[in-house]
Amino acid sequence: MPDELRVRRILGDQPFAEIGRPVWAVPNQRHGCVIAAGDLGHVMWRGRGHWRGHRIGVYEAGTLRPRHIIASRYSVCAVEPHPELPLVAIGTGRYDGTWDFQGQLLLLHLRTGRVTDLLSRSRQVRHLRWLEDGRLAMLLSPADQDGGFGKGFELAVATDDWLSAPTGLVDPDDVRHPTVPSGLLYDPQVEDALARLTGGRWRRRAEVRDLAVLTDGRVLATGRCTDLECWDRSGAPSWALPADGEGSVRVEAAADEKSAWVTYRGYRRDEVTGRRVDRATTVRRMSTADGTVLDRVEVASPPALCAADEGWLALRPQGRDAQAALLFTPTHQEAARLDMAPRRTNSPALRVRHSARLLYVDGPGPDSDEPWIHAIDTRPGSGPATLRALFPLHWDPTSATQLWYGPAIEAGDALIHAGRSYERGANYADAREGTYVVSRRLPDGEARWVYGTDKPLADLDGDERRVYVVHVTGEVETLDAATGEVLARHTLRAHGHPVTPVSAAYRADQRRLVVGTVDGRILDCSVDA
Repeated sequence: MPDELRVRRILGDQPFAEIGRPVWAVPNQRHGCVIAAGDLGHVMWRGRGHWRGHRIGVYEAGTLRPRHIIASRYSVCAVEPHPELPLVAIGTGRYDGTWDFQGQLLLLHLRTGRVTDLLSRSRQVRHLRWLEDGRLAMLLSPADQDGGFGKGFELAVATDDWLSAPTGLVDPDDVRHPTVPSGLLYDPQVEDALARLTGGRWRRRAEVRDLAVLTDGRVLATGRCTDLECWDRSGAPSWALPADGEGSVRVEAAADEKSAWVTYRGYRRDEVTGRRVDRATTVRRMSTADGTVLDRVEVASPPALCAADEGWLALRPQGRDAQAALLFTPTHQEAARLDMAPRRTNSPALRVRHSARLLYVDGPGPDSDEPWIHAIDTRPGSGPATLRALFPLHWDPTSATQLWYGPAIEAGDALIHAGRSYERGANYADAREGTYVVSRRLPDGEARWVYGTDKPLADLDGDERRVYVVHVTGEVETLDAATGEVLARHTLRAHGHPVTPVSAAYRADQRRLVVGTVDGRILDCSVDA
């Protein structure tokens, strides 16, 4: 079948991976399962739908394979299995940050996966327990912040048949009782419980922020819980460096693939002084053999990496002040410092893969206030490096659509780049937010084709024949690089359940697409084109 995509293996796979950072793990021996809940963290979600970052999983007691995975809008505060029936009551909720407490009381059928919201109106459900007379007792939050943050009021409800309990059974405002302290809304020993259930196999993983596939089949990955990790061609872990602080962001393999440049996020605690140190201003070059640090560069503000296939690399500070970009040769020697204008946006940097030149976005352009795509001309042996404006980011000056930039590839004589798009409407409800993918001829920027969708973009990669557009929804669209035609659509799954991609990398000579997910797994996919 042409343009088929198959998940061959899952790197970093483990029981309970689907729930992210765990908050509850409750075994239920009567019905042969474990109910676990957790938080996947924040994902930038633009376009159709919205992100529900909390997960409830029902796992088989023996194999720990997922039976049901349910996405929740709110964090899970309480989990209470029914003493006899194949049901579990789940309390969720949060304070919305302004005035109200919001949440749901979910009744989950352990065999069918059916979920019923028992609350008639939104309220945080902080604790649950089944009473001997068959009633479900709960501790509910007050309606708003005036009722107190650490307290709730008790309520117990009954129904003739819990298996057929109707939606909206419980009115949280029907009865008021004196408030009592809420206590903890999570299990502080949950990580120990998961380690015990998995025989010590479970360890905390989180979003895979960037990926690189090497010629010999190894995969490099950065993330929230790792500074850098390496997987061999068979899918086995080669080595991993635990995160110091908030983990790493970008990885860019050098031309000889013996080393890779890595950028970071957040802060770490200095072991000598005890002070917090900004890691985001540090870039390190690390050995791909074992993760040894080979070089370290400090810049004025968090940098963006611009890389070319020949091995040239530029570190562009992204602060709001005018700062010099550092240019490095393929042998990792500093070649120049280039003065650049301060950034005027908080958008992610343009990231171009498979490029013969160093490309970046800056603004304003030479003849307008709009951002332009620029190139750094290295021209070895013919004078100093220079900056050259190529063409505006926006290919249609008559359009009112607002564009943000993101991942891109250079495919022959074309730059194919993607990002978020926003079209204003008569009011907010009429506005349209989505993703664009456009092919631009190099070096003049003429648009050859444009593809738009309302699916939120995660990443993009490809070659001169195919472009793989990976969406946060788990969908992968395969586009013809010459025409922009959609050739195939696939939905990525792990063990039969959808995943949430956040990064991707393609290797044409291996016909291989690797996709990093928000829960810390890497889907190693084969593509037939």
